[in-house]
Amino acid sequence: MRVSPEELINNRLSPETVKLAVDLINVNGYVLFEEVLPRSQVESLNKKFSEILENYMERNQLDPNIGFHDDTNHVGLHLPFVKPFIDEAIIAHPFVTNIVEQILGVDCLLTYFASNTSVPGGKEPQEVHSDTGARFGDRYEANIPITELVVNFPLVDVTEENGPMEVWPGGTHLHPDRWYGPNGHDKSKLAEHMHSFKAYMPAGSIMIRDLRMWHRGTPNSSGQSRTNLALIYTAAAVARHEGSIQIPQETYDQLSDKAKRLLRNEKIGFPVREIE
Repeated sequence: MRVSPEELINNRLSPETVKLAVDLINVNGYVLFEEVLPRSQVESLNKKFSEILENYMERNQLDPNIGFHDDTNHVGLHLPFVKPFIDEAIIAHPFVTNIVEQILGVDCLLTYFASNTSVPGGKEPQEVHSDTGARFGDRYEANIPITELVVNFPLVDVTEENGPMEVWPGGTHLHPDRWYGPNGHDKSKLAEHMHSFKAYMPAGSIMIRDLRMWHRGTPNSSGQSRTNLALIYTAAAVARHEGSIQIPQETYDQLSDKAKRLLRNEKIGFPVREIE
């Protein structure tokens, strides 16, 4: 979806756009808004993250030419709770909060603050997977309401060459709960016979998806890393009592009231988490 110039200027989605986005997530598993964040902001985010990624790979001796993580060259990193990542447009963008609150409730929380990157040189795609397990194990035979939503912000233009996320929309989030457990059906086997597409999108877009929707990272044949910021919003009723995002008290005190509410269960008063 492309938002209107008026929605971008006002920084607010129309009620009609919010309803359509909510309906698409409920029925299709995701919605994608193209080119929402200013290009200058995205370039600043990508520059800072590239420094973090380079240091991380050097410390952990990850060589793209040799390959790592089953030759996917895929890296998942928690983000430090510092600028420029903690801009209001990232942690509490009104386009995002308008939608997630409709689905998860106005008391929902931000519970995951991280990134996923497809580094050049990967030779294999990831296994097809969802980002959650079965809430009730093998015991529940029906679909349950959406309890968590992933929000991705691509920091570069995502193309065929640089490792786009491949997704299986249109129902993979609507299976019985037990399908998401370790004894569920073999997703990779089934996925070979199902419709999928690669999510090409301009830098600064916003994808909101049901945590259960099947997807995988693909190999990056370009010369540039493809990074998505990855945030998870969780319904209050199922969120952990104490989160894992470490936020210094001074930083938390400077956040907007909306951001404070979203992060109220996290580790407030802890030093910024070091990337190991």
